[in-house]
Amino acid sequence: MNNRIIVFVVVGILLLQCFALAQNVVIVVIDGARYTETFGADSLYIPRIWTNLRPLGTIWTNFRNDGITTTDPGHASIATGTWQSIDNNGVFRPAQPTIFEYFRKTSGAPESATAVVVGKLKLGILSYSTHPDYGAKYKASTSFGKDDTSVVRNLKTMFRQNHPKLTLVNLPSTDLAGHSGDWIRYLSAIHVADSLIFDIWQTLQADSLYRSNTTLFVTNDHGRHDNLHGGFKNHGDDCEGCRHIMLFAIGRGFPVNTVVTKRRTQCDIAPTAGELLSFPTLYSTGTSLLRDTATVQR
Repeated sequence: MNNRIIVFVVVGILLLQCFALAQNVVIVVIDGARYTETFGADSLYIPRIWTNLRPLGTIWTNFRNDGITTTDPGHASIATGTWQSIDNNGVFRPAQPTIFEYFRKTSGAPESATAVVVGKLKLGILSYSTHPDYGAKYKASTSFGKDDTSVVRNLKTMFRQNHPKLTLVNLPSTDLAGHSGDWIRYLSAIHVADSLIFDIWQTLQADSLYRSNTTLFVTNDHGRHDNLHGGFKNHGDDCEGCRHIMLFAIGRGFPVNTVVTKRRTQCDIAPTAGELLSFPTLYSTGTSLLRDTATVQR
């Protein structure tokens, strides 16, 4: 009897170790940064991403939001892999399952293995969908901050305490600065987000449970009006400034110093996370970005 108990304990420990060593995915959204101030400006406003991180990963130079170019729909499309026509006030949840629900239902992982860490209360809708086969039973844990710095502080606490395997982060300050109409404040917010993302990557590399088995994505929910459609203060239409956004991936699954010019969209992130974490995204309309690395420009 004692030997059987010992066997069960050993098997349990091994299973926990295997779970801890499996792939992790972190998706960071710089809310409302226009492409012309990110990859379109090289290192000018994002020196850490461009100079320190870009050579270690893959960038997409033709990445798009083909849905509604506002905060809630943009984030929901990233989280579900489908275009979500929901309002922008946090009233309605996504209609299709989120990556957190897919992951938890497939793997049996606890709520603490998933995290939504955001700087806007209305983005609490991302924790689960209204889909009848998924929903609150498979929701993600949620944390709120008031600006980029507090969001990253909360994120690092969750990394340390729970080690979530699938995380979506919203950095709100760039969008808020853009809406102020203050150009210098807007650029400064992008610069701060750039430094914080570098800090996030360093934090992941300093943690033995994340180092060498984590993929970090950096993207946007939407851009901002280009100069022919009202300028950087607002967003929400189908102009190039609103639709053209950034995407960067670093870590397991993506080659270094790589540029992909193929047209891709927000709906492609969810199935990529699914492939990395071995869960199906049944209702996603996108396709995995991992397919791009076989035909790249270096």
